[in-house]
Amino acid sequence: MLEPAARDAYLQLRKDPESRLYVAVKEVLTELLDNPGSERLRRLRYRPDTWAVPVRADDARWLVLWRPDPGDADLIQVHYVGPAPGES
Repeated sequence: MLEPAARDAYLQLRKDPESRLYVAVKEVLTELLDNPGSERLRRLRYRPDTWAVPVRADDARWLVLWRPDPGDADLIQVHYVGPAPGES
């Protein structure tokens, strides 16, 4: 489940399906659906209940922030898709 701001950022990226950043973000989101327990997705804890996945493409550094839904173990909440801190 993408929260509204994360969804908007993803849809904006999707307007250019050839973009390396779009492809990299899509890869992370697909892996979240397929294997949320993967080491790559859980390497960086952002807060006690939130994970950060760095996404790099060309000169862009983005983050995907997510957590398991506390009410439904089968759902993933994606809170943020956008530039990493210090990036624009």
